[in-house]
Amino acid sequence: MKRWGLILVGLLFFAGCIEKGQKISSTESPSYTTAPINTTISQTSSTSAEVSVTFVVEVPDYTPEEDTIYIAGNFNGWNPGDERYRLKKRADGKWEITLEFPKGRKIEFKFTRGSWETVEKGKNGEEIPNRVLVVEKEGEYKFKVYHWRDYVEEVGMGTHTIVGNVITFKMKIPQLGNRERRIWVYLPPDYNQSDRRYPVLYMHDGQNLFDQATSFAGEWQVDETLERLFEEKGFAIIVVGIDNGGEKRIDEYAPWVNAEYERGGEGDAYVRFIVETLKPYIDSHYRTLPDETGIMGSSLGGLISLYAGFKYPEVFKYVGAMSPAFWFNPEIYEFVKNSTVGPKKIYIDWGTLELKGSNASAEIYEKLEILKEKGYIEGVNLLIVIEEGAAHNEYYWARRFPNAVLWLFEG
Repeated sequence: MKRWGLILVGLLFFAGCIEKGQKISSTESPSYTTAPINTTISQTSSTSAEVSVTFVVEVPDYTPEEDTIYIAGNFNGWNPGDERYRLKKRADGKWEITLEFPKGRKIEFKFTRGSWETVEKGKNGEEIPNRVLVVEKEGEYKFKVYHWRDYVEEVGMGTHTIVGNVITFKMKIPQLGNRERRIWVYLPPDYNQSDRRYPVLYMHDGQNLFDQATSFAGEWQVDETLERLFEEKGFAIIVVGIDNGGEKRIDEYAPWVNAEYERGGEGDAYVRFIVETLKPYIDSHYRTLPDETGIMGSSLGGLISLYAGFKYPEVFKYVGAMSPAFWFNPEIYEFVKNSTVGPKKIYIDWGTLELKGSNASAEIYEKLEILKEKGYIEGVNLLIVIEEGAAHNEYYWARRFPNAVLWLFEG
């Protein structure tokens, strides 16, 4: 009982980068870190409880003249294009904004040009940790942005890390007004040397699965992991990655509208795209085992994966929900409860650093207990993994991916 109580508290507060009551960003927020990046501080004393902080930002010369710089952080729900946090351009070409914070507050932030597709990158085009500042005294804080995510490849700074046989192509989503999305297909090492058919795993946030150059906050190393598992164990599956929709990510990964954040509600249409459009295409163009299909994602991707598994259990036998943001759509509990059939196997995990709060109420306990009530047995067709000291980001999801995918498809 104690173990399940801890599980419920963890699931209630998943997606730890988003604090309840804040405006929520349109894509997944950056990972939490502890080291400040390129910060020079000029300070004067202040006795006020509110401390004024001026951010001065130098941007790359190639930054489009018509673009605007924003600051996004844990103080605005990681909204990358929040007009309240829009910087003003100075005569010297730098950008600045003055904000007030409670004295002693630890803030984490990054600079963008209005979306996470245009977030800042490091000197060599690499992903950088969140900038961190503990506000003690008012003053001017100077920062330098070296590159922008959407220009990394264009300026020759991006480092591609794809290994093995990975194919990409574009596909329209008729269920969502013909929005276009990039699709990634990883094929096993022996695909071209055999007539073998393979299970398929559909994964969300395709930008972050295979390539550091396209990733938002580091890649999952799905390709590297599967190449290694093939060499070590002969384990082979096809993985189909679907790019997230940037500004549409929250809407597409949430089946129900969250009234507090006024986002979500397109998740069912997104899942129908996978079932009605993408899967038939994959099954007809690649040597798949159509009845051996799984779906996996993290945070909101974990939420939509569990939804898909119970909405289409005849399609998705295997469900992986890493650090699932069930709190964003608590309707998921009732949905699972009322479903007559569920997926064959369910994997759920999170890290202890994702937890916020400690009120493990009986009500929340009962909500997750529904999995056992529906016949799932922990260690048999339900696996719960808690990683001590793990945070809510791609680094830890990549670490847990090997065991998760092996358990789901091999047991």
